[in-house]
Amino acid sequence: MIKPLVLASCNWKVLIKSIVYQMLLLALIVALGYLIFGNAVDDAVTIIHDNNVSDFVVESINSVIDGDFDSRQFATRLSELIAELRKSISSIRLPFGGVTMSYVLFCVIFVVYRLFVSLTDVAAACQLEEFMTSNAERPFSWFVIKKQGVTWKFVLLQTVFVLPVDILIVVGCMGFYVLFLLAFNWWTVIPVVIIAVALYVFRLTAFSFTLPSVVCNEGSVRRAFKQGLARSMLRFWSVFWQTLVVVCLMLATSVLCMMFIGNAIVKTAVSSLVNFVLFFYIKCINMVEYFRFDNRPFFYKRVEIEGTDRYNRKMARRSKAK
Repeated sequence: MIKPLVLASCNWKVLIKSIVYQMLLLALIVALGYLIFGNAVDDAVTIIHDNNVSDFVVESINSVIDGDFDSRQFATRLSELIAELRKSISSIRLPFGGVTMSYVLFCVIFVVYRLFVSLTDVAAACQLEEFMTSNAERPFSWFVIKKQGVTWKFVLLQTVFVLPVDILIVVGCMGFYVLFLLAFNWWTVIPVVIIAVALYVFRLTAFSFTLPSVVCNEGSVRRAFKQGLARSMLRFWSVFWQTLVVVCLMLATSVLCMMFIGNAIVKTAVSSLVNFVLFFYIKCINMVEYFRFDNRPFFYKRVEIEGTDRYNRKMARRSKAK
């Protein structure tokens, strides 16, 4: 994991530009969501506050950390909390007054965010690929403009393939949790979290080579995407364990933010910022493993190569200094 880390640190400018775009997009989507679901959000916050949901979550996490977690007490309190929440849900003011329309609007906003948040992926991967092959770095904006066609094709393919898998993981884990809780009345949080993390890492690993394949191969984006899917299976475990470590860091960061940061906006900003940085690190892991799969030599740190623009600029600065 050292080479991807060094690669990420050497391309910190790409990281910052990607994060600025993603944070701005997140802020716009949150603002749009609040504009549409403002009344519903206010009502939901009131319900969560009145039912002490945050206190219940924090107390449960603290009890797990302290080692005095009581599974029966947890199941009883959770059942009571769910019952109270069900009674309060009817008071939520939904946009346009309908549950169906609210679900549709929420899904549309989520899909739009999922589409647009990936728009910098191709540009960032292209800059990483250029750095790894020639140790050069053209402007990030140059790739953003030049690769618009490739970007939209890749984003649409990724959304079509990945979004249903993510929905299945979420619905499946929630269904498993409810079924397990009602059937056995046992401590189901930890096994469900482990299963959810494992499935999510499996999904990330299965699609890990699609982006490197698209940016490293000229021609059809669809063909490169399929080739990346096939190749990722041949180097699955090497990518899987590294991705698992990073996802566990994301989860730990989110839990710590939830426990120790009171303000909702600050909590969202801090956890999102850390997760965006770690997602960029995952991109670097995927690029390094893809190059290793192809047995291609690559740069993962800056090297002074005679004749390059960076080398010539450095020599010019040195001559002026003398």
